[in-house]
Amino acid sequence: MRKFQSLFVVAALLLAGCTQDPYRAAIKASSDVSQAVSSAIKITASYYSAGTINDAKKAQVAGILNIVTDCNMSFRKSVVATHTAGQTGITAFLPIADSFVQCAQISPQVMTDPTASNILKAVDTAVHGVSVAIASAKGAK
Repeated sequence: MRKFQSLFVVAALLLAGCTQDPYRAAIKASSDVSQAVSSAIKITASYYSAGTINDAKKAQVAGILNIVTDCNMSFRKSVVATHTAGQTGITAFLPIADSFVQCAQISPQVMTDPTASNILKAVDTAVHGVSVAIASAKGAK
């Protein structure tokens, strides 16, 4: 099921980028990250209530989701500011996306934990898809 969700997120990001200008692709990608975080919160709550994860693992996942959310808010703010400044090309938005991906990067050590990986895989996929969505957008390079 998680693999399907990850593939769906990537497909949605690619489709968003293919049909939209870089600004709209960036905003859509940011929304996709937010939706992935929302899903991860629901999965975390489900795992916690079922006893699959303990307080420490729940806190670890929550900390990661908080970082991703903070990075996403900064990303969106930068994208809007760039757009408002009249910049429209892919090259204006790619550095912002790269900075976001670096900011929101989930530690490889966390992803080796099967339970954490199940919770965070769609978030990780959505984060890494941001640059792809913008690079695939229509518009001036």
